[in-house]
Amino acid sequence: MSTIWIVDDEPAICWALRSNLEENHHQVEVFSAAEPVIKALKKHVPDLMLLDIRLPGLSGLELLERVKKEHPDLPIILMTAFGDLKTAVQAVQGSAFEYLTKPFDLEVALQSVQRALALRHLHPAAIPNGDTKSPREAGSTGDGKGSKSHAAELPEAETILGKSPAMQAVYKQIAMAASIDSIVLIEGEEGTGKNLVADRIHEFSQRRDKPLLMISAIPGKDIEFESELFGSGRSESDALQPLRTGLLELADEGTVLIDEVGAISLTNQLRLIRAIESQSFCRIGDTEPKKLRCRLLFTSSHSVKKLLAEGELDRRLASQLEVFRVELPPLRERRDDIPSMVHIFLNSKSLPAGVRITKQALEELKKRNWPGNIRELRHSIEKAAVRSSGGMIHLEDLPLESSLSNHPSDQPESQLQLERAANAWTTEYLASKSATDSTEAGSNSGQGEGLPGMLYDEFLGVVEPALLKTVLDYLQGNRAAAASMLGLHRSTLRQKMRRYRLDGDK
Repeated sequence: MSTIWIVDDEPAICWALRSNLEENHHQVEVFSAAEPVIKALKKHVPDLMLLDIRLPGLSGLELLERVKKEHPDLPIILMTAFGDLKTAVQAVQGSAFEYLTKPFDLEVALQSVQRALALRHLHPAAIPNGDTKSPREAGSTGDGKGSKSHAAELPEAETILGKSPAMQAVYKQIAMAASIDSIVLIEGEEGTGKNLVADRIHEFSQRRDKPLLMISAIPGKDIEFESELFGSGRSESDALQPLRTGLLELADEGTVLIDEVGAISLTNQLRLIRAIESQSFCRIGDTEPKKLRCRLLFTSSHSVKKLLAEGELDRRLASQLEVFRVELPPLRERRDDIPSMVHIFLNSKSLPAGVRITKQALEELKKRNWPGNIRELRHSIEKAAVRSSGGMIHLEDLPLESSLSNHPSDQPESQLQLERAANAWTTEYLASKSATDSTEAGSNSGQGEGLPGMLYDEFLGVVEPALLKTVLDYLQGNRAAAASMLGLHRSTLRQKMRRYRLDGDK
């Protein structure tokens, strides 16, 4: 039987945790504030503490810091309903055993409790102790500078946004990546913020006072990439060749971010593998080895599995990239984060002050698939804000949804039906034309001449009236709004309405 303390001011959560823990024969004590815990610790130390971050009076993070100073071997599981990157970093740097975001699955919490107790009783030395320095402390000097948590320096309007469960997992991954010093692969679709995550990993690491340098791999630019990364020296045959210091050398003990690892040629991948394995490299044309002092971060818009299958990634480099991965979810998998993102974008300095958005327009943004992810959402908001009038973004102010999605499975059924109908109509049209015009087609074959076809106009004559009528009905006959949504000039819309007899008596 173990003694477990629950420190939380939410009775419902305390009751649920206490009931399940006592069913498992643990002795449980509940506290609603931090101060009574400090007093109780003078008499008895529990085997485990479940600690909420937001408490009346002294916060959970402040209590974590005080407890760890006096009882470094006590495992503490943090809980919060307000998780963000700052909190995750503080939790990891504060040596919390685990970090749970509310509402959490009770079974997940109980499994964390079991792991913490097992580690506490079987391998007490494995629990971080007073001699284990956090990344922040490891980078501090003896004069006391740098003792303040670096997480406090994170700007309020941080660009890594979201409170969804998917982003809570990302925050924990970033915090863990910052606390270690190994190679990290940041994986995610275009526009998900991979470079920003790399910046945060560096900023919260013990290398934060050293430079963060970035290089992008561009297909067909192998020599330039190699020279910029590794540098170039003077060969014996060309004493006039200019010297160039590469990023691996310039970064010194900092961090080098290599963008899009799949775009690196296999030859340069081999050079990278050798540098990583030997922890040394040579400038191009030079034979003097230089020590690899910097940390390497990589990004990829495609999975390692896909890159390997397509022969774009060497297996030895892939094994290095699998050491630690931060996986960024696409925006379509965390739609609940969109409203908060939109309001932050609207308050950016690049837009006029006071711009707002209607509920209808916001709901439309939540429905879209966003193949360009956060970057596309930001640009869409900026465009809509410019189009809007009266400081309010309406549905008709939104730009058309991007058709660049690489995820057909995410398309609504109506869109798939429309595509199938268009394919069927076109196939039938071509078949009928082939039968009636075979003689004419044969006589003109090879000459590239003959009367122009009418397929495009006939297809538009079938689908365009339905499109225009549906949009007009949706906007209750507002032609100006319909023209804006369709991306047409008002006069063009009027002409089309007359052509298809949609203007009625107007």
